[in-house]
Amino acid sequence: MTSKHPPHYPQEWQRLVDEFQHTSDRAMVIVGTTYLKNHLGRLIRCFLVGDQETVDQLLGSEAPLGTFGARIRAAYALGLISPNEYHDLLQILHIRNAFLDELDNSKLTDNGIREKCYALKIPREVLLPDETLTPRRLFEFAAALLAGQLVVRAGQAENERRAAPENFILVDVDR
Repeated sequence: MTSKHPPHYPQEWQRLVDEFQHTSDRAMVIVGTTYLKNHLGRLIRCFLVGDQETVDQLLGSEAPLGTFGARIRAAYALGLISPNEYHDLLQILHIRNAFLDELDNSKLTDNGIREKCYALKIPREVLLPDETLTPRRLFEFAAALLAGQLVVRAGQAENERRAAPENFILVDVDR
């Protein structure tokens, strides 16, 4: 992570950690992925041209970039997130999908889900080596750190916002 964060970076990270307290694994996964999906939408919106109507048509819930997975892939393809962020966001997508596919009380410690939590890279960059790495702790840290990082990335993207090129001229009339 960069050493310069916008003033709201700590609040966003802390807000998500607070939201996770005293919730079930399922609630934490659904809430966490909702935050991440929304932040990815904001990140992409900050980068695309300032035509709100057109961008809304891309990012709406039924639009091409309306899903969590589509936003992850678009953000990476546009160069807005790092390879590790992309990897962890895809892991979180798979974890979320496992919870949505199972109607029973899935847990982060269930086979398959646990392995996806242990595959998360970003929490290992900030957790101390002697800290207990439970699937829940790894997911919690990954989601919170990514949410904060996406806030930072959105600020960067705003500085790199795309602009439509000038109108195309087929014939140079000045010659």
